[in-house]
Amino acid sequence: MTESTRTPPRPHAADAALQGLFIEIFNGSLAPGDSLPPERVLAERYGVSRIIVRQAVHKLKDVGLVEVRQGGASRVLDPALADARVLELLLRYGAQLRDGAAQLQQELQEYQALYAIGLLEAAARRATQAERQALLQLVQACPADPDEVRARTLDDAFWRHITRMGKNRILQMEMALWRRWQRSHEAAEDPAIGDPAAGDPADDTPLGASPAELRWFYHALAKQLATGKDPLPFYLATVRGN
Repeated sequence: MTESTRTPPRPHAADAALQGLFIEIFNGSLAPGDSLPPERVLAERYGVSRIIVRQAVHKLKDVGLVEVRQGGASRVLDPALADARVLELLLRYGAQLRDGAAQLQQELQEYQALYAIGLLEAAARRATQAERQALLQLVQACPADPDEVRARTLDDAFWRHITRMGKNRILQMEMALWRRWQRSHEAAEDPAIGDPAAGDPADDTPLGASPAELRWFYHALAKQLATGKDPLPFYLATVRGN
């Protein structure tokens, strides 16, 4: 995407403890039902104050990874039952998991494909003809054989336009989450989860071949939408064939 020049948010003091606890939970070092170590121990482990540890624990509570007990030890919950807000933490810290990173990569790829289907379905049902034509013009403005930078610019612009066409606020918020993650990821120069193009939520496309094939893929999808055809059969046939 093209917004990596924006200044990323500064890391919060609780991030070290939040990251450490998140990784321990998802790696299984802290299993469902386990009690969290005392705040004093966690503060020493992560080099922060006990107040900072408390903030991190309550962040984990908010996404359903920890149960905080008044007057007792906090307890680890099953990550599989966590709140959908845990996705932001998975995007932020998932590449650093020791165990289950490969499974996480596969699950993210599956999620990306399903998310793209939702975006295309909403766009096909709700977009105006003017919006459909604007999408086609956007793709046609990109050279048929673009370089890597132009291809990724097209990738970003295509899915932003598709998201607007769908007029679904939940999908729009989800797109904003992915874009915020990618901006911070690019600024930190961390390894990507999965494919080098994995920063885009809908990027389960034939991008692995070449930028020219990516441009062809998006042009074909845009033409399907512009002519009133259902883009999903083409999308699924192309993605499943790669």
